[in-house]
Amino acid sequence: MKKFITIVCLSLVLALAPQVFAQEKDLTKNTEKAVNSDTDKIDPAKQAKELMLMARKAKSEKPLSEVKDIKITSVVELVFSGNDFEVSNETSIKFPNKSLTIINGPFGEIKNSYDGNIAWAVTPGGIQEMVGDNAVEFENALAGDPLSILKNFDQENHKVTFLEEICFEGQMVNVILFTTNTGHEIKIYLDQKTNMIASKSFQSKAAGLTVVNEEVYSDFQKFEGVQIPMKRVIKRNGQPFANVGVKEVKINSGIDDKIFVKPQ
Repeated sequence: MKKFITIVCLSLVLALAPQVFAQEKDLTKNTEKAVNSDTDKIDPAKQAKELMLMARKAKSEKPLSEVKDIKITSVVELVFSGNDFEVSNETSIKFPNKSLTIINGPFGEIKNSYDGNIAWAVTPGGIQEMVGDNAVEFENALAGDPLSILKNFDQENHKVTFLEEICFEGQMVNVILFTTNTGHEIKIYLDQKTNMIASKSFQSKAAGLTVVNEEVYSDFQKFEGVQIPMKRVIKRNGQPFANVGVKEVKINSGIDDKIFVKPQ
């Protein structure tokens, strides 16, 4: 039962993974603040937008508006509470607001989907439509996908604010607070050398618990002109949770809307 609950929690994280607050403490112990005497003189919103525009350019050779869908297949090593095991994960996103995650693990197959209006899940226990916090998490997860962030940060009712410049895992990064049109907040860590999103942090709810999540991205490779991180490390409440290794990426393959429809 404990492993099954863990897989369900993982499926919510891998659905793209989602709320961080401005007063949130640094999640990484080795994070050191760098002094920036000019911060007070610069408009944080303007500075953040300029940095995000550079990140958007670094992410893709083509306009991100041309990226209509993406499908990523990966292997996930769960390292949660000593219950180490592997699952396969397949995530399909059709922008701007549809996603499907399929996880196969020790307890069979789990599907999570958001069709733009409702969220639903299929587990070995049956079909369930998500309501309340669980439904909100699916919407937040999609909005928190790095491609979604870079597509939408300068859209109406979205907001970015420069917070600080720090040393994060040995690299200097710019920290930006991204707020979606629903008020969902995510901290973004932009590598100063590459302008890539090196990490993000946020709060989410899973299995009735509020947890603090951190994702660290590495080993970027280019697919159809778009930079995709092949490795992702996930932490929950500061503790290791999962290591994700990407096996296959398909961009603009023509994902059918039918896969997002709730089964009857």
